Amino acid sequence: MLRMLPPVIEDMQTTGLPETGALPIRARVGPALAFVFLGLVGALAVTAVAPAAAGVGPDPVQLARVAGDQPTIDRLLAPPPNPLVRRIQEALGEAGLYKGRVDGRMNLETEAAVRAFQKRGGLKVDGAVTEELVKKAETEVKVGALLRRLERVRRDNMEAARDALLSNPATRHLIGGEDDEAADPTRDPTHCFRAPTARCLLNEATESAKAIPKADMRDWVMGEILTSQARAGLADDAMSTVSRIRDPRLILVALRDIAEAQASAGRAAEAFAATEIIPSPLKRLEALSVIAAVQARRGELKGARQTARRMLAMLGNIDDPSKRIPYLADAAMVLSTAGRQADARARLGEAGVLAQALDGTKERETATRRVAGALARIGLPDQALDLLEGIKDETDRTSVLVAAAKAQAQANDLTKALVTAAGIEPPRYRSVVLSHIALAQTRSGDVAGAEASMNEALSLAEHIKSSYARNYAMSRITLAMTEIGKAAGKGIFGRPVKTARKIKDDQLRAQILWTIFVEGKGAGDPAGLARTKALARQATKDIKSPLTRIWMLGDVASNSAAVGEAEAAWDAFRSGLELAETVRNAWTRARALSKLAATLAELTASGLKARPPPR
Repeated sequence: MLRMLPPVIEDMQTTGLPETGALPIRARVGPALAFVFLGLVGALAVTAVAPAAAGVGPDPVQLARVAGDQPTIDRLLAPPPNPLVRRIQEALGEAGLYKGRVDGRMNLETEAAVRAFQKRGGLKVDGAVTEELVKKAETEVKVGALLRRLERVRRDNMEAARDALLSNPATRHLIGGEDDEAADPTRDPTHCFRAPTARCLLNEATESAKAIPKADMRDWVMGEILTSQARAGLADDAMSTVSRIRDPRLILVALRDIAEAQASAGRAAEAFAATEIIPSPLKRLEALSVIAAVQARRGELKGARQTARRMLAMLGNIDDPSKRIPYLADAAMVLSTAGRQADARARLGEAGVLAQALDGTKERETATRRVAGALARIGLPDQALDLLEGIKDETDRTSVLVAAAKAQAQANDLTKALVTAAGIEPPRYRSVVLSHIALAQTRSGDVAGAEASMNEALSLAEHIKSSYARNYAMSRITLAMTEIGKAAGKGIFGRPVKTARKIKDDQLRAQILWTIFVEGKGAGDPAGLARTKALARQATKDIKSPLTRIWMLGDVASNSAAVGEAEAAWDAFRSGLELAETVRNAWTRARALSKLAATLAELTASGLKARPPPR
């Protein structure tokens, strides 16, 4: 009877599950099963009884073999192991849907788990295991594991931020705060919209933010509000808003943002006071780095040098070299701008030594790229390019090439700039760099070279596959065209406007058209100016998101004020304010009003009168 088992089992195996493809379980128990079962039982009986009848004790090896064979009845009758089934068992086991043995054999428990997964995912529930289903399950498991890791990191970071805030008496009161407040339903903001001030707009933004149901979204908006409050000189209000933020990580960011906003508004003393209470050394360094960059940009060179030196002094408390390198690079760029080139080179030399000593290849290349980029930005593009040998990652190499080519163009070393640009593979970056070179060529009097570079840039941009990258490249090229038109004494409403109209993103197209309009106010072409303004207004209307439209109008107002175009500035601000008054969504309304309050503060600070003309 035992000798007959293998052929029967082999015959059943040949009719079992295929090695690949769909694998629904189908248990077919018929005469063959009965035959095998009876034969096996009989054989076991003979094997177990015969030695006893002969008066001999049971053979342990034989008993072990019989005992081991007992559970294999199911395995003998089951389909053969299948790699696809094993993979689905492993994946669904990780997902908590399958608790059985991972053996690659299809069974009722596996099919039930597959059906549960299909139902949960809104898929066809048939219990069939396919390659597509297995990949989907494996992907979900990987994503789930990643999310769990991120959640662990988030919790750890939150605890670290909380501990840092609690360790400082100046920030201890920011943890916990008041219970979530409800927005005042009786308030009437009409007067604020008729005679707006930064404070009343921010008060209304705060009331709207209180109505945002999700804590993380509310924290985000509160962060924007307090930044606007700091820029408007409302430091006490900003600190009060900080206490409304529940996430301790965002409180640290908020303190840094307050310092940056005050520096941007020209209030350096208040900015430094804000950094002093930041308990995290890295966040404090981050704030000082931002303040130094703002001071350098504003031409406050003595203050920028002093802030950079404060950064360098603080770096002695940072042990991790990979964290020191970015701040050394930042300090070097500020020192270079402030006229301390020798100091800047020394700091980058120190950063370069630290970068080469890092263990991980990726970490070392990223740090080297940071040093190379800083070298290019302080006017040493050749030294930056020398570091390319130690950078194999294409993205990092491209970043260095872009910075070096721009620096060479700015230094009027146009032949080298063109050679460097030719080494930039991605068209999205090479096209933008070529537009920079074209502008430098125009300023140097090489009109033919500028035309050739601009034509190549435009051709490259038009063939970029990514719509986002293509739109961005076209926007940068258009701005360069506008500058070239001004530098060459040509009209700026022709080719730049034509190119701007090729930008498919409504917001970006509107921004660029408004920029051309503002830049062309004194060009002596009233007809071109009117056409451009009409196109800009239409592009603005095409923006579907109210928040995006308001944000863009705020930028237009600020840019107009920066060049002294009061009428255009107030026109844009007033349009944004009128739209914001109609917004009812709490999240959108709060962000829109915060942006407009910051814009109003900028318009007032620029010397324009304190409020827009009556509507």
